[in-house]
Amino acid sequence: MDKATPFCLGGSPMTTRAEPWMPTSGRSVKLQPAGRAWDVVRVPVFIDIGKRVLDLLGEATGAVIENPIDRVLYWLIEPGAATSWDMSLLPSVQVWGTTAYTEVPPADFETGPGVRWLVPLRHDRYLTDPTVLLAALRTATREALGPREEVPQ
Repeated sequence: MDKATPFCLGGSPMTTRAEPWMPTSGRSVKLQPAGRAWDVVRVPVFIDIGKRVLDLLGEATGAVIENPIDRVLYWLIEPGAATSWDMSLLPSVQVWGTTAYTEVPPADFETGPGVRWLVPLRHDRYLTDPTVLLAALRTATREALGPREEVPQ
């Protein structure tokens, strides 16, 4: 992977365009703003949702950041792609956009302690298709926490 080339391709065609983005360089994790090149979907591991989502997505997953200290996984999706999600059905999941910053490891941090890439970046894709991710999140949440009732609007 050419580290000088910005990533700008997603997992599927989207209506929102992500800004070109490059992972951090150097030897330390850095805070990067969400809502520009990607939004973050923050999923807990400690109640078996995060790992189950990863299993359900399989090859459909984009890159995934693991924060073992907070016991969460971060999926990257197109900015604004989750605005229509009913978060009441996903009580343990958070979507972070333009008001958030996320710890992003350098592209080669795949092992060791601290924040790292659980699923490494690929030049052809780092974003996860939000439709596929949402379906996996709903299934994993239902399996871990029981069924959720949809609230009539």
